[in-house]
Amino acid sequence: VDHLDICLCHDIEFVEMQRVVDETLPALRRVQQQGKVRFVGISGYPMKIFRFVLDQTDLDVVLSYNHYTLQNTMYADLVPYLKAKGVGVMNAAPFSARLLTNSPLRPWHKATPEVRALCRQAAEHCSRQGVDIAQLAVQFSLAHPDLTTCIVGSANPDNVRKWVTWSEQPLNQQLVQEVQQILAPIHNWYYIEGRPENNDKTNDRNHA
Repeated sequence: VDHLDICLCHDIEFVEMQRVVDETLPALRRVQQQGKVRFVGISGYPMKIFRFVLDQTDLDVVLSYNHYTLQNTMYADLVPYLKAKGVGVMNAAPFSARLLTNSPLRPWHKATPEVRALCRQAAEHCSRQGVDIAQLAVQFSLAHPDLTTCIVGSANPDNVRKWVTWSEQPLNQQLVQEVQQILAPIHNWYYIEGRPENNDKTNDRNHA
């Protein structure tokens, strides 16, 4: 290709974030001026990273993952700020790394026993209603009007076709409310990722 549509500085919470503002993003802007990149942005896990960067410089797009799901809606709280900055808002990981599916978790998942148990309870509740919780998770994450896209990755084309089919079906709002009631004790639970100083302030829901 002769250009990239989007270039994201990913997982900036693992480095000294001020260097991203002072060095990395200016370098990408120069590449953008050369016509090799259309849009420049950042992505990562902690919510803190977006305000840290945008309070100092402009971005075209941002991408957050695991923070607009049935269990965690912190990203929605940031949307007014992002819109005021004129930033494209991209969401990813509606399944929260398999927490909101019927698949086994990866060994590296940081979810606590409480989080795992309540997500399993929510999945079982959906199953009793004849719904796969993963379907509800995809539909919920797609339904927010200000999130431009929701990115889900898979090496299996059958999964992709299934998700597209799900996305075209109406969202069961009653089931969403029931699931979120089950998940209420862990609403907005999150974990530490990257450098401690780059993370959001801990609270009683941050157990990892």
